[in-house]
Amino acid sequence: MRDPRVGEIAFREWHDRWWNARIVEPHTLRGDASSIKNHVMPYWADWEMRAITRMDVQSWIRSLVEKGAGPAAIKRAYNLTSSIMRAAVDDDVIAVSLCRSIDLPPIAVKPPQWFTPDQAQSILDGLAPAWRTMCLLGFYTGLRWGELSGLHRHRIDTRRSRLFVVEVNTKSGIKEYPKSSKSRREAPLPPHVLAALERHIHQLDRDAVVFATITKGRSGRLLADSNWRRQIWWPAVEAAYHFGDDGELQLVPRYPPHSMRHTCASWLVQRGVSLYEVQHLLGHESFQTTQRYAHLQPDAHKAVLGAWERMETPLTIVA
Repeated sequence: MRDPRVGEIAFREWHDRWWNARIVEPHTLRGDASSIKNHVMPYWADWEMRAITRMDVQSWIRSLVEKGAGPAAIKRAYNLTSSIMRAAVDDDVIAVSLCRSIDLPPIAVKPPQWFTPDQAQSILDGLAPAWRTMCLLGFYTGLRWGELSGLHRHRIDTRRSRLFVVEVNTKSGIKEYPKSSKSRREAPLPPHVLAALERHIHQLDRDAVVFATITKGRSGRLLADSNWRRQIWWPAVEAAYHFGDDGELQLVPRYPPHSMRHTCASWLVQRGVSLYEVQHLLGHESFQTTQRYAHLQPDAHKAVLGAWERMETPLTIVA
């Protein structure tokens, strides 16, 4: 039998017990701590766990909306609170979780930002050789930035023209994807990409990271995302030009490094590669993530147009 008096514990106290038992990455902890400090504790800290109702949770969400919190921030705060509640159920602190059937503000899904081949080439031309190879690999494999900067020499199979995505570079250092993760995968290498990669790695030790710092006196260290963006990526993008549809020279769109991944997927879909294959190449956990590229398929609107063409008496207007 569950002792109902256990539910008298304050939310803040139960949160502290839950927090100290978590096993997550340090950078995730930092983001979660900020979310809880800004959006969770100001509302729930002094509530008794047993006193919280589902409608109280919905009212809290409404208060966050009214205060101007963004949908993504609200979702993160809600997910953390839901985890706290589930743990309380598992420990018989409360009978059921109150985080159920809660309406959250919708998160607008932005269409993927991708470069045209001319735009990508202009960016590559403005990079130093080492970074040119790294970005060439990004455009043709769709690896995440952490996967590119965490790639090890021995994960490249030059004989079979492919690489294996196993490690990822994080703010906490190199870590391996779990074996059950879809992020652990292999990617084929086109001949010209393999050739560029072979030129880059031929003097590297077997266990070396393929792309590391090259600054004199600091070479060979793991890359930091923020530094690499500031020192390498943004200067190249901001100096890159291409010819627009009107024939005029114009700046390349100021898209972040992750757009190399979107670009890879977009190019493949436009060339008829199935969304299923793209999902496996990019290591998407959910097919819904891959479906963002569906509108780029060559026959995306073929069925619709075909239906209109088969209409016996189409509507017309007088010119």
